[in-house]
Amino acid sequence: MTLRALLIGAQTFGLEGVHADIERMERALAGRGFTDVDVRTRGRATYAGVTEGLGRLRHATRPGDGVVVYYSGHGGLTDGLQYLVPTDLAESTATDFRGLLAEELTDAVRALTLTTPNVTCVLDCCHSGGAVRDTALGPGRRALKSVRLPKIPADAARTRAEALAHRDLPLVPHVVRLTACEQHGSAYEGESEPGSGRQGLFTAALADLLDAGAGRRIPWSVLVARVRDRLAQRGVPQRPDAGGPSQRLPFSLDECAGPGRLPLRRGQRRFSVPGGALFGLGPQDDVMMVFPGDAPADEGRETRVPATVEDMCGGDALLTVDTSRVPPSLAEELTSALLPPGSHVLAVRVHDRRNVRVDLPGPRADALLAELARSPRLAVTDSAADAFAVVRLRAGAFQVLTHDGRLLRKPCDPALADVSGVAELLEDLARGDRLRRLRTPRGTGRLMAPAGVRIEGRHPPAGGDWRPLRPVGERLYPGDHYRVGVTNRSRTPLYFWVLDIGLSGRTALVTADQPSGYRVEPGTRRATRPVALYWPRDVPEDGPRPETVHVLVGDRPMDLSGLASRQGGAGARAAPALPALLREVADGTRGRAAGPDALRYRVWTVEADVPAPGEGTGEPAGATRPRAAGG
Repeated sequence: MTLRALLIGAQTFGLEGVHADIERMERALAGRGFTDVDVRTRGRATYAGVTEGLGRLRHATRPGDGVVVYYSGHGGLTDGLQYLVPTDLAESTATDFRGLLAEELTDAVRALTLTTPNVTCVLDCCHSGGAVRDTALGPGRRALKSVRLPKIPADAARTRAEALAHRDLPLVPHVVRLTACEQHGSAYEGESEPGSGRQGLFTAALADLLDAGAGRRIPWSVLVARVRDRLAQRGVPQRPDAGGPSQRLPFSLDECAGPGRLPLRRGQRRFSVPGGALFGLGPQDDVMMVFPGDAPADEGRETRVPATVEDMCGGDALLTVDTSRVPPSLAEELTSALLPPGSHVLAVRVHDRRNVRVDLPGPRADALLAELARSPRLAVTDSAADAFAVVRLRAGAFQVLTHDGRLLRKPCDPALADVSGVAELLEDLARGDRLRRLRTPRGTGRLMAPAGVRIEGRHPPAGGDWRPLRPVGERLYPGDHYRVGVTNRSRTPLYFWVLDIGLSGRTALVTADQPSGYRVEPGTRRATRPVALYWPRDVPEDGPRPETVHVLVGDRPMDLSGLASRQGGAGARAAPALPALLREVADGTRGRAAGPDALRYRVWTVEADVPAPGEGTGEPAGATRPRAAGG
């Protein structure tokens, strides 16, 4: 296995820190074992140089390699055309557009995934048109330097984009996508430390955390969340994101199996979990607030403070904290509006637990019961009628069934190899079972802004017509496609996410390329790429199984990647049980309820049945599909 990288730095139109970005990222990758690094700056960062570099990377890559494509520079979004800005963009003509279109980058990344699934794309650029990648001066102060790109030859750009569009082609799988900001947002450059020189603030923070986390199992989602927190504390108005399989460890296919981290916010003299309702929190649930050290020397150190959910405001969970248990060293930070970067919440015991019946003999039963006792979201029952899942042994092998006796997994599933794997599978299934029942909240949590949502399906995938899907009673087949379009009829931006709870019970965030939500500007419409349904190989082919599609529309961005199942098949490990003492909470920090910035959302749902392959008009038995989002 070889670790390879293409580093593209286009220092154009007033940027000064791009070359420093390239040097900093090159050092960070060298520390992670990258040996084949192709640097493209100055005269090698032209349109021809960039496309040549992407082609060279594709031809050099071998199965099993790890690949990174990194870009620092301007980004453009003009008349619906999204593109990167090579050094010769200004030399474009009416028939020769020198910008690297998003479709071209997508094609190049798609070609890499045909050889290896271990692909990471890092973009430190702005994606808004006109004022592209603004400039920040010095730590603590920021100067906006709007840079207007030259008028692009739109016809030439659009002609090339249409030729590359690959009509209705599903999203590229496997790729971890790290972006410095939202599609319509700005990225900044400045001094990350006094006297350090100008560079991209996203790149500086990401590289520092990569260095500090070397040798530790920290997934991309956690690293980018810490980058986001660091920039927010400095008052930098950009929101980095980690899309795709962001639970992977950096430059690896291994996924982190740690407890699910929930966001934590401090405001109005109290703590809250933004979007706590979506993550299954409710009043009187017990949680643990985790405050890590911020300096690189403090990596791995953390302070834990118990709390309870006192109330819900909109979709947010409001916390009560026992301040008597806060270490003096943390007291000052907890009384301010700032939190240590990377602060988060772990569920300890929640109200909405799923019942499991354990029908096992002797020591194996004891071992599984011990695992379930450590889960915040599972409980044990003696009644099969009350259970959402039953665990039993047959011929010495574990089986997981529905309460009415249908197998949820084939015996070949690796999760059934031992007790810990069974517990992880149950956690994953419980998440899917809870999310199937997700609905629009009542009261203050309901989004009142007008929005139009259209969920369409198509069968067969090639040549079939798109038609609206019914909310209930729909019938889909393996190989069918669906897509979602959202129209914003309000006067403020909205965000939407698509969740798919597949027939296996796994949950997929279909919009995982932008886990904080697809932004929809007022008066516009935005749509997803088609999503292919498939029948997973580890699910018995014994008749129809349920497939649920949720479209969530909210009034602010929020990272919902924590709702998805692990793509590698291993569910998130439950948080360890905490002593009863830590679950005792007293009246502590209190304040008025969260203000009007609490999350408000609505949910549109399609509940469908999917027959097994070979039944009805679906695809032939034994046919397979790329593992996209369905299933």
